[in-house]
Amino acid sequence: MRSLFVVFAVGALVGCSAGKGENVDPGRLGGGGDGGLSIDAGDRDGGFTGGGDDAGGSSCAAKSFAAEPSIAPVDIVWVVDSSGSMDNEAKRVQDNLNEFSTAMGKVGIDWHVVMITSSAFVKVPPPLGTSPQYMFIDRMVNSNEPLQVLLDEHPKYGSFLRPLAVTHLVGVTDDESDLAAEAFYKAMQAKLGKHFKFHAIASEKVAPTFTNPEGACQTSGWPPEGAAAPGIQYYKLADATGGLKFSICTADWSGLFKTLTAAVAVAAKLPCTFTLPKPESGEIDPTKVNVVFTSGSGAKDTLVYVGNKDACTAAGGWYYDDPAKPTAVNLCPSTCTTVSGDKAGKVDVALGCATRIK
Repeated sequence: MRSLFVVFAVGALVGCSAGKGENVDPGRLGGGGDGGLSIDAGDRDGGFTGGGDDAGGSSCAAKSFAAEPSIAPVDIVWVVDSSGSMDNEAKRVQDNLNEFSTAMGKVGIDWHVVMITSSAFVKVPPPLGTSPQYMFIDRMVNSNEPLQVLLDEHPKYGSFLRPLAVTHLVGVTDDESDLAAEAFYKAMQAKLGKHFKFHAIASEKVAPTFTNPEGACQTSGWPPEGAAAPGIQYYKLADATGGLKFSICTADWSGLFKTLTAAVAVAAKLPCTFTLPKPESGEIDPTKVNVVFTSGSGAKDTLVYVGNKDACTAAGGWYYDDPAKPTAVNLCPSTCTTVSGDKAGKVDVALGCATRIK
């Protein structure tokens, strides 16, 4: 994959007028639609309503800003077996979750955490427990049903997850799942509409003995404590999704949480999504933003603003992450394919000229 660099408004753009780009090939990467934003019906070439003097054809100028591709947020959903045999493990989860959230904050990633278990079992104190980035779902989770609970409770936490987020699921149990890994993966992927990673904190399979016929892990010391059964389906799911596997019998979970934090706190760049710059003064006028793709051959194409992802067609274009309060620009899928496939091309986001909408 080539590296794609973004320059916001390189140099001064002279002679830029509404509805026209510099050396634009109207047959390439064009598009239509106003995307739901207000357009001046009396001047279809004038861009958005209130385009300013430059909307009439006068020259406009723009400043240059350095930009970085947007970083994907991270969503983490925990489900903790709250059966009676999990008392010790519940305390370990509670003791380490705040350190986990603090570590996530230090790496500067936008995260959301969901916890599904019994409120009598795990109570997460501040700062995580009172954070707007945290959701608690009070539900008794029996020893064989954590995977099923993740599916059953999705209607409650689904809207708390972000479409562009990297999604991690963490299951904590000392037993086996009644639901097979393959069935869970298919069902959860259908609900999320994307891939996810599952991390298992469960029992590994050990050699069975007379006192431990299931072959579940046991803690050190006397009398030994152990899991009820190996979490074969959880480990299988972790392997299938690229997740991590931890033994539920680990006495000190601080190292476990550090490893888990390092795995989920990874800055993943969003493809074809670019953060809008912060001007030296004032605010960006979203009606005066243009996205220009310069191919490796030097041909420039001012892409069309289409309003939202649903308005994207094979012709391509771009849209804001949030039309009301934009913070980033997204390329339509077909445009993303074209741009990503041009190893010598670049994208400029020009500020100061009325947005080209057709």
